[in-house]
Amino acid sequence: MASLVCSETGVVCISGTTFAIISIRDGALERQDIDIEEKRLSSLKENAHEDNGKVTKSATDITSKDGQNRILACKFSPSWRYFAACDDAKRLYLFQCGERWELVSNRAISRRCTVLTFTKDEQDVLVADKWGDVFRFSVTDPQKEGLLLLGHLSMLLDILTTKGDKYVVTTDRDNKIRISEYPNSYNIHTYCLHHTEYVSSVVYNEDPEILLSGSGDGTIVIWDLNGKVVSQTTCSEGEETLPIKKLEWEKDLKLLSVIFFNSPVIQLYMLAADSMSLCRQRDIELTSPVWDACFDRNGQLWVLQKQEGDTLQVYTCQKTDSGVIKVGRIDPELPCSENKVLEMFNKDWTFFSVSESAPDLSLEYKKKETPDNYSIYLQKKQDRINQTQPAEPQAKKVKTT
Repeated sequence: MASLVCSETGVVCISGTTFAIISIRDGALERQDIDIEEKRLSSLKENAHEDNGKVTKSATDITSKDGQNRILACKFSPSWRYFAACDDAKRLYLFQCGERWELVSNRAISRRCTVLTFTKDEQDVLVADKWGDVFRFSVTDPQKEGLLLLGHLSMLLDILTTKGDKYVVTTDRDNKIRISEYPNSYNIHTYCLHHTEYVSSVVYNEDPEILLSGSGDGTIVIWDLNGKVVSQTTCSEGEETLPIKKLEWEKDLKLLSVIFFNSPVIQLYMLAADSMSLCRQRDIELTSPVWDACFDRNGQLWVLQKQEGDTLQVYTCQKTDSGVIKVGRIDPELPCSENKVLEMFNKDWTFFSVSESAPDLSLEYKKKETPDNYSIYLQKKQDRINQTQPAEPQAKKVKTT
C-alpha cells in the first residue's frame, strides 16, 4: 500500500522502501527520492566491518510474510523539521528536513512498528508496535536506544499526543482507546470504551479539546478527554456499514475526511460546533480503492488511489456562506504548482506499482474468532455418554394364535 503525507513546502509519496519528496519553491519543483533499504544495507555493511564481518540475524530480518521490506509508518514533526519512518526490517530512521534531507539516525526497534508520532515539543519519537508496546526514542540524542513508555495487550493501531504533551492517546485492536499521562504513562487517565471493533484511527482537535475515533465497526465517535461519548456517527453506503481505515482532520475548516478499506469513496464530515456532532458533506468518489489522503496547509485534500495514470488527485475544500463545504477537483488547466506535482507522479506508475502487492491491513486488524470452548466441551461430553450407554433391549415378540 502506498501512502501520502503533506509537508510544509510540498508533498511526500511513499511506496515500498522509497519516499519521493516534492518541494515547491518559487513555483519550481524539486524532487528527492530516498530509499531506506539502501540506508539499511549501508548501515549493515558498516556494522559488519566494525564487528569483523559478523552480521547478526536479527539485523537482517524482514518481518513481512513475503520477505519484502516496506515502509510501515512515517510522520513529520509538528514544525516539519524532522521526518521519521519505520520499516519491516525493524528500523527507525530519523531525517532532518531541508533543501536536501539528511539521515540523522538509523536505530533498531525491538518489534514491528505499526504507527509512530512525534511529541509536540519535538524531543521524542513515540513508536508503537504490533505487540502493544510504545517506545520513546530521543530526537536530540539520536543514538540513544528506545525506552519503554507504556503497553497494551494487543496490537496498537494509532497514537497521538495532546496539547502540551499532557496526554498520550493510543488505540488498539481490542476496541480500546487509552489516554495516559505523559511522560509518566503508567498513570492511566482514562479509557474510551464504546467501539465494538478495532479502533483504526484517532484525531485530536485542540479547541475544544475532543478526540474523534474511527473503527472497524463503521462508526466515528467524538469523545471528551475524560472518556465520555459526546456523539456518534455511523458511516454507511446504502445498507452497508463501512469499516474505517483512516481519519484525517482539517483543523481550520473543522473538516474530517474518512477513508475506508478497499473502497473508492471518501466521506467528508464537518463538525457542528453547537451540537458537537458531525454533518455529512459531499462524498468524493474515485475509480479505484483509496490508498491514502491528507490535507495540506491550504486545506486542500490530496488523494492517492490505486489507479495507473490517475494515481494522485487534489481537491479544494472551501466553506460557503451557507456553512457547507464546497469540494471540487482542481482544474487540470490551471498553471499551478499542484498540477505540476500531479503530472510528475501520474506519469510514474513504476514508483507506485511496487505497492500493489502490499498485504491488506484490514485482515490483520481483525481479531481471530475464538471458539466457544464450553459448548464444544458439552457436545463432546454428550457424544461420549451416547457411545457408552448400553443399547436398549429389543422387546420380545409374543406369538399369538
